[in-house]
Amino acid sequence: MRTGPINAALLRTLSEERLTRYLVAADGDLDRALTVYERNLRLAEAFHTPLHCLEITLRNVIDDRLNAKYGPNWLRGAAPLDEDARLAIARADNTLSHSPHTDGAIIAELALGFWVGLLGPRYDATLWRATLYAGFGANGRGLRRSLVHGRMNALRRFRNRIAHHEPIFDRDLTLVHAEILEAIAWMCPLTASWTAHHSRFDSVAAAL
Repeated sequence: MRTGPINAALLRTLSEERLTRYLVAADGDLDRALTVYERNLRLAEAFHTPLHCLEITLRNVIDDRLNAKYGPNWLRGAAPLDEDARLAIARADNTLSHSPHTDGAIIAELALGFWVGLLGPRYDATLWRATLYAGFGANGRGLRRSLVHGRMNALRRFRNRIAHHEPIFDRDLTLVHAEILEAIAWMCPLTASWTAHHSRFDSVAAAL
């Protein structure tokens, strides 16, 4: 339970600037604003599992499809990647250069933005039509690249808000959670069901 001195300390250590959105939501009342901040903390924590599963599934599905088309050397130049992607791979490789490592380690090192970028419009006529399209579907049908990329990019931005400790409390989080599970189901329905079972979002949201 917070007291007046704790509230004053939190205003100093968290900073008034960081608390601005929460103060606005609480009509300027610091105690209520900190309650909203605490709620935001719990909601952000609850998204760790579904976002974890989304990111791991996405990169492994893309890796599988690129392996199927270009072979295990797709990271090393076999796939038609643009310069930005090649530089990202080189940076990841260099980061791991202090010890022997596998291509799997490089794959794990690459940021979510790298994988989402491979679904972007610049790769529509190459990676997507050649192989990536086969990694995404719903109800037995393929999906438009623009739909897949748009969803994954929106969820990447949402993930980054959480990673940078930004407010998410004022969003329709039930919808976001459903969109994460649906995006995973586009790649593997069983993984989506497993993720839903282990996600704490529904119970956390219901308790707030």
